[in-house]
Amino acid sequence: MITFNNLSVGFGNHSVLTNISGHIAKAQLVALIGENGAGKSTLLHALAGHYDFKGEVRFNNYPLSTLSQAHLATQRAVMMQSNLVGFDFSVFELIAMGRYPYAESLKMQAEKVHKYAALMDLTQYLSRRVSKLSGGEQQRVHMARTLAQLDAFSAHTKPKLLLLDEPTSALDMRHQHALLSCVKAFVEQGNSAIIAIHDLNLASLYATDAILLHAQKVLDSGSINTVLTESNLQQMYAMKLHVNSHPYNNAPMVFSQRQEFS
Repeated sequence: MITFNNLSVGFGNHSVLTNISGHIAKAQLVALIGENGAGKSTLLHALAGHYDFKGEVRFNNYPLSTLSQAHLATQRAVMMQSNLVGFDFSVFELIAMGRYPYAESLKMQAEKVHKYAALMDLTQYLSRRVSKLSGGEQQRVHMARTLAQLDAFSAHTKPKLLLLDEPTSALDMRHQHALLSCVKAFVEQGNSAIIAIHDLNLASLYATDAILLHAQKVLDSGSINTVLTESNLQQMYAMKLHVNSHPYNNAPMVFSQRQEFS
């Protein structure tokens, strides 16, 4: 699906990622995990083609630089942390922007908008201005737009890729699980997703794999069950953490200790 080899990204004299490599295959939901400044967002931006980099990124075995934006628009969608909207669009209009790669009637466009709005629990907000929504509601609108762009859950032959940067950061618990279960279902159709996420327990419940970023490098990568270890996490976060099994799911749960201010 997507591969990066000896990838380095920096800004001026500041290096963020140094010679990292990885591969995300079909039907993998990969959690990008790391402390603040570890390079999670930077890696997503590089994989999206937003940042210059040294090394190689290949998408479906083709160098990323050789693929047109028109081609990528229907095969890969990106939702970054900062989603500034320059105009006061309605929810319907913003989700409809995800349909720009497709030549379709207004009737078909409206059907798609309603479909993906419903998936993100937004049907009642379609006529509302995005500026009037809460941060979490806006996040769900951008997620619906992203799903609409890939025409997720529609019949297609080629696997597709979602790149998501902290998509649950502003959501309440119910909508966090709703969004991630939607991404999980998308991946189970043979697609892939890479999600930068700070909530380790949410990552553990939904991701199949993880890439741990630390000190400009990949600290560890592989199955979520083998990567989320006390040793890895304590090295990454420089604090005491405990990992136990979830009582109902085959997933490691991470527990921290209360810290005293000093």
